[in-house]
Amino acid sequence: MEIDYKAAHRKIQLALEAEAKGQVFFSKENLSSEFNRGCNHISGLLHSAFQLYVSESFPTSIFIAITAIEEIAKLKIALYRNESLTAPAKNRKEDHLFSHKAKHSIALQEVIAVGTRLPNAIGEERVRELLNMAETGELIRVRESSLYINSANGKFTTPKDIFTKKEAREILLLALEAWDDRLVGLTDYTFEIDKELTNIFDIVSK
Repeated sequence: MEIDYKAAHRKIQLALEAEAKGQVFFSKENLSSEFNRGCNHISGLLHSAFQLYVSESFPTSIFIAITAIEEIAKLKIALYRNESLTAPAKNRKEDHLFSHKAKHSIALQEVIAVGTRLPNAIGEERVRELLNMAETGELIRVRESSLYINSANGKFTTPKDIFTKKEAREILLLALEAWDDRLVGLTDYTFEIDKELTNIFDIVSK
């Protein structure tokens, strides 16, 4: 599928801004091991989202999958922040990693559109829709609606009323693709973790 080059530029610029200002997460001495521990955390989230999907707890699976997307962005940016190059943020608004919307855009870069695995699984049109939702902030609404009860137009709703297996499948596959795109290959350990996560993608995509 085609890349939206204007969107790609915006997302790359956002990632560069996030690298330049904010909280430093890793120590220089233990950067690799700390990063790998962060990958274990994300792998745990993705496994949990998968188990919830299998048990048909679709809204909660969506919430955990979106949380994994946010943590993918955080871990990728954290890898490039350091004491000598990253300026401290004066407040939370200056640190993009405190913004759900920014994290969604940083994790869901346009390079996802280059691959074939996700478009083949959910369709090019849906991939484009999800990438756009990340930039517009619509994914935040999905995140919140997947966890909280609400009243819309005078009608009481629960997350189970709103979300289906199809939507849970799409969001879980999106999160797995973001993991593969943003983090796999940054350390040798990520290849080990990815074996199981690739298997999950294959199971869910069938």
